[in-house]
Amino acid sequence: MRFSDKTIVVTGGTSGLGEAIVKGFASEGAAVFFCGLLDAEGARVEMETAPLPGTAHYIQADVRSDEAVAAFVRLAHGHNDTLHAAVNNAGISHAAARFADHSLDTVEDIVRTNMMGVWHGMRHQIPLMLEHGGAIINIASILSRSGAEWMAPYGMSKHAVVGMSKSAALDYADQGLRINTVSPGPMQTPMFDRALEDIGGDMEKFAGGIPKTGPADPADVAKTVLYLASDEAASVTGANFIVDGGVSTG
Repeated sequence: MRFSDKTIVVTGGTSGLGEAIVKGFASEGAAVFFCGLLDAEGARVEMETAPLPGTAHYIQADVRSDEAVAAFVRLAHGHNDTLHAAVNNAGISHAAARFADHSLDTVEDIVRTNMMGVWHGMRHQIPLMLEHGGAIINIASILSRSGAEWMAPYGMSKHAVVGMSKSAALDYADQGLRINTVSPGPMQTPMFDRALEDIGGDMEKFAGGIPKTGPADPADVAKTVLYLASDEAASVTGANFIVDGGVSTG
């Protein structure tokens, strides 16, 4: 119950890793406010979280909109006038293609969602945390560590997430605010299923590779996120935690 009476915000919490993060925090007593675009999925996560010690509240919000993110974060903060932790998880992928074959629309949508969505989140979360301190965890990818063959827009956006997180961590390290990233490898999520379909089920073509143990359970990756949000990580900031089953080792 590390998060009893704590208020947490999670973007992209209606499926995959985001859903696992919401349920992880709620299982330890938090009041979790999560956003997404699919109301039916938001209602499902709320219902499945209801038996847990904490609570989960779905709000429809598009992270591509600064105004929508601002309203979402303000609503969560208003729960008890404190925001203890935030997880900027919302993200999208795209079909595989060589660099110059990606359409401008694809690249711009990836940047607006994966990069600017995190920027919008931190921009509104940080001021609300400065009075009492807090933790922000941004979700990147193992494709933030190297080139991303066939997945340049996605990889580029995740490099940006790590870079902005490190910069913000330095800006606020002396003000009680910790900012870290988690870079997962393949996870058993709807996004993974879509990517696998895109490459015809050939796991050898999967960008970044597949761990010897197979795609991770999102609930296991969520445990790293909860650690970084907890007091146990009080001295950790500006770090990028690789959670990939060893697939990127070496």
